[in-house]
Amino acid sequence: MTTDEMRIDLLRTTFRYGRVNMGIRLGNITHGEFTALQMVHIYMKRNPDASGIGVSELARCSFMSPPAMSRTLKSIEEKGLAERMIDSKNRRKTYVRLTQAGEQARQYAWEVSTEYINRVMEEMGEEKMDAFLALWKELVDIMEKNIGMVSENPS
Repeated sequence: MTTDEMRIDLLRTTFRYGRVNMGIRLGNITHGEFTALQMVHIYMKRNPDASGIGVSELARCSFMSPPAMSRTLKSIEEKGLAERMIDSKNRRKTYVRLTQAGEQARQYAWEVSTEYINRVMEEMGEEKMDAFLALWKELVDIMEKNIGMVSENPS
């Protein structure tokens, strides 16, 4: 395979992966909303006495930009899945926590995605999955290292 063919194949396969991954239906929530709900859930499990997770911390651990997280939070709040609370001691701090409906939506999405991934991993086989994940992690590490070296088109 030539370098151009590999480049095209990598881009095509990446696009296909994204399309397939986004094709998994998670009830009434999007994949971004699921990620946010899952991160709030994990944080609260690790910090049961906390009022919630800070918005900037949630964006960071969800790998979302602050504006994207703001849009996601607005959506899950409108759906009644999470609520934001302002810290009474420091009004500049805002915390997020799940509502009961948010926990139910998160749990359903977790079960659907886990069932799907389990079927895929079983079909792929443990040895191939181990090799694939090691290579995929290496590829993403290299991509992250090189992302700043990409020049923007000045036109």
